Amino acid sequence: MVASIRQDARLTIGVCVPAVTAIESIRLIPELRSVHITRYYETTPAHMLYFTEKYDLVGVDVPKQFRKVNLTLALRLLRGSRATVLEMPEPLWVRFLPTGVAIALTWKLSGLITGRKRILVTYAMENNELGHLIGGNRRVPPIFVRAFGLGLGLYIRLLLDKIAFATEGSQNLYMSIPFVRSVEHRLFEELPSDAGDKQTVPDPDACVFVGVLEERKGVAQLLTAWEEVERLNPTATLTIIGPGPLADRVTSWASQNPSRRKYLGQLPRAHVQRRLATAVTLIAPSIPDGRWREQVGLPIKEGLSHGLTVVTTDQTGLASWLRQHGHQVVAASNITAELPAAIKLALEHPLARASVIGSLPHIEGRYQSDAWIHER
Repeated sequence: MVASIRQDARLTIGVCVPAVTAIESIRLIPELRSVHITRYYETTPAHMLYFTEKYDLVGVDVPKQFRKVNLTLALRLLRGSRATVLEMPEPLWVRFLPTGVAIALTWKLSGLITGRKRILVTYAMENNELGHLIGGNRRVPPIFVRAFGLGLGLYIRLLLDKIAFATEGSQNLYMSIPFVRSVEHRLFEELPSDAGDKQTVPDPDACVFVGVLEERKGVAQLLTAWEEVERLNPTATLTIIGPGPLADRVTSWASQNPSRRKYLGQLPRAHVQRRLATAVTLIAPSIPDGRWREQVGLPIKEGLSHGLTVVTTDQTGLASWLRQHGHQVVAASNITAELPAAIKLALEHPLARASVIGSLPHIEGRYQSDAWIHER
């Protein structure tokens, strides 16, 4: 557990039974990212537990309210907690599922033993197919997929009290699992609110990519597509931001035409925001990779908050919403053919920034869902 904003929350190693605290929620995070820290100050007050850190925490101070734990410590703290609501990772985070089951059972059973009210909630974003989630690139016999779905559905029905869905794609996936419809649920599209920057004048030729430089993010396809874009549009520029295994390849590629291509490496989040504010088009061409499929895409959210026109693939769970609102969504299965034309179209006919921002909710979707799942 973490040190509370109140003095009476004495949750430290070796203290098995914490004092009564005004904070009644716990939020468990497997991999801490900078966005979790940003959201902490805008969401329901909660004790924050996390297991590991992600790459984008560079240059970010982790507040003292966040406590790093291992599974043994997490279970001990959960057993003794007086909190009422535990928000845990979604059930279809398959590699976390065994840990999640242990946590869920500990939370619920300790509540039954002590007579404490224990509510278990989750925020679900996964939108891949069950077969891919189980076997990755290997084909899984349908009978095993059905058996997994049945067992997972029972687990969800018996232990979870609320599910907030981040995208229509995620909701459709979970609703296909037996018994899940019986769990209280709502859809809150994972959309940002207005980033608030009205002063920066964007460069009408500027495109930006933000993300880890990995194959699954469509980096190789982007480099190829951009060479075609340069032939079609004589003034377009591309800035690539992020670390990753393809960094050397991107560095070499950018050096071949430095007036049109820039690679900035990994930047602090505040610097990324400034770069987004100066661009017109965000390119996020993710492709499927075994168990992984783009759930939402943080760069997509951040690009929308600045009013950018988004070019992405049908892998994101927001694909339907993006299409409906005029953004460019290409088929990942035909990305080589479709991506250059989509980028060209977005540059030549970008959506009005005011229109993009106007399509967003006044309150970010994640904050709406947080308020709902932590209701008591």
